[in-house]
Amino acid sequence: MTKIQETLALLPEEKKNLFIPIFGSVETFYEVVYLIAKNEHLTEHEKPERYEDRLQVIRQMRKKVGNWVSSLGLNGEEIVADIASDYFEDYVAYREPKITLTNEVFIDILRKIAAQ
Repeated sequence: MTKIQETLALLPEEKKNLFIPIFGSVETFYEVVYLIAKNEHLTEHEKPERYEDRLQVIRQMRKKVGNWVSSLGLNGEEIVADIASDYFEDYVAYREPKITLTNEVFIDILRKIAAQ
């Protein structure tokens, strides 16, 4: 378990419950932000067709998540950055963490975030 995962796990239950309507749990929140960071990095690296537009959307989603977390009285920018840091540590160490989210659930959560 990483430092930010421990921090999220130690949140008071009333704070954790605030994640449920959009993410279902703080663990799912972590996975969503991790996947956002991964998608941003891979898009920058691989430069697929219209990658600039894709990066703009990904970065808007990351910012929305950070702002939403900040609205809970937490440091959203720092939490999102710490999760992205976990992704990059895994990337340079050639680690693939177990992601439990399906693409459908990930997209559904992104739609909920976009609606905020």
